[in-house]
Amino acid sequence: MQLADVLKENLVFLDFKAENKDEAIDQFVKAFEKAGMVDDAAALKNALHEREKLGTTGVGGGIAIPHARANTIKDLTVAFFRSKEGVNFGAIDGKPVHLIFVLLAPLSSGGPYLKLLAKISKLLRSDEFRGDLMEAPDAQTVLQIIQENE
Repeated sequence: MQLADVLKENLVFLDFKAENKDEAIDQFVKAFEKAGMVDDAAALKNALHEREKLGTTGVGGGIAIPHARANTIKDLTVAFFRSKEGVNFGAIDGKPVHLIFVLLAPLSSGGPYLKLLAKISKLLRSDEFRGDLMEAPDAQTVLQIIQENE
């Protein structure tokens, strides 16, 4: 499974603004709800918060990969949020987060979910990939960058 097959243009947000992790999660949930990807917004919000309680998904280097599995999620899906200013996400290095991939899956999607999470992590190890995402002028370019790097 390719990331570019799961990430859709309507779930790419290049002007993301949030003060902190809680505000960011609220906005993630609204984005997925608006896109029709989740039936129960409160349950999704709870699932994302529960995952964060296990340990921050702010992995350092300006990156966060919040992820959750729940029955209220219809299909394996990903959203991308870019914050030029940065979000205080409680990252392990204490620095603001600029690139955020949010991965959601139904409870039944164990293998594909984990493979996609690993793929996102691998892509984000590249300084060039991260830099290209920070400079992308639009959602189509983000998708093109991802396709070229998969």
